[in-house]
Amino acid sequence: MNVSTYPEVDLASDERPAVTLGNFDGVHLGHERIMKLLVERGEKLSVPAVAVTFEPHPISVLRPGMAPKRILTPEQKRELLGETGIDLLVIIEFTLEFSRQEPEAFVREVLYEKLHPSELVLGVNFRFGRGRVGDLQTLRSFGSKFDFEVRRVEPVLNSDEIISSSRIRGALADGTVTAAAAMLGRAYFLDGKVVKGDGRGKGLGFPTANLALEGDLLVADGVYATSARLGGRVHQGMSHVGRRPTFGIERRSVETHLFDFAEEVYGAPIRLFFHERLRKTIAFDGPEALKRQLAQDQEDARAFFHGLGRDLVL
Repeated sequence: MNVSTYPEVDLASDERPAVTLGNFDGVHLGHERIMKLLVERGEKLSVPAVAVTFEPHPISVLRPGMAPKRILTPEQKRELLGETGIDLLVIIEFTLEFSRQEPEAFVREVLYEKLHPSELVLGVNFRFGRGRVGDLQTLRSFGSKFDFEVRRVEPVLNSDEIISSSRIRGALADGTVTAAAAMLGRAYFLDGKVVKGDGRGKGLGFPTANLALEGDLLVADGVYATSARLGGRVHQGMSHVGRRPTFGIERRSVETHLFDFAEEVYGAPIRLFFHERLRKTIAFDGPEALKRQLAQDQEDARAFFHGLGRDLVL
C-alpha cells in the first residue's frame, strides 16, 4: 500500500479509482466490510482501490473538549488499513478551514480534481462538508456532474446494534475487552516500549515489563489475561492497568508479567493484546495479600489460555 499526504496524490492522471472516505478509527469489522467491497470493485474495474482518511480526528479540531480517545494511533491505523488490500491511502490534514468547505466544493476540489473516482464506496452514515450536511444522497446528486457512481455499504451488526468506534470505546471503558474484540475482529492492543519500573513486581515474585505507551489508554483499570508480541515472538501473560492503591500510587500505568520469561528487554518495542478481564483493581492489606492474589491471577490467566484450545486471534 502506498501513502500520500493530500494535496499530493500518487495516482496517474488517467486512473479512475474506486474510493472510500472516513475516519476509520479502530479499523473495525464495519470498516473492513467497506474495504472488502472497495478492493473487489477495484479489481473488477481494473483500477486502484483508494481510501481517504483525516488526521487529526475532526472532532479534535471542531470541538477539542469533546474529542474521543483514539482506538488506534495514526501509525496503527495505516498498518491495519494496509492489511485490507487497498492500493493507496490518502491522508488529509483536517483543519478548521477544511471543515468549512461546502459539499460541492469538497466533491469538486478533493474528489474530482485530485482523485477523479469512477466509484465511491461508502458506509450509510458517511457525512461531509460544512456542518456535515452532505451525505450519500448529496453525493449521488453530484454523480452525473462529476462522473462517478456511489455504492452504499450496509453496516455490520453486533448484538443487533451497528458496530461503531464509539461502541468499541464504551466496551473498553467498561473493561469488556471480549466485546470490543467481537466488534474489532481482533484483540484490542496497545503499542509501547519496555521501560524500567520500580521493581515492586519482581520483589513480589512476579517481575513485570512496564510500558511507555504510544497513543491513548482506553481500557478500564484491572487485571487482564494478555499476550505480548516481543522480539518476534508472542508470549502469554497477565497485565495490570491503572492505579496501584495498595502502594498509594495514583498514576495509571500498564505492567505486564510474561509467563516463563526472564529476559532483559528494556527499550524493546512491545505490542500488548487484551483477551479477558480477570478482575478489577482493588487495594490489599499489604504486599503479602497482593502476592497471594497475583498467584491466583496467574492461575486464572493460564486457565484462560488453556481453555481456548485454539490459537489466539490477534
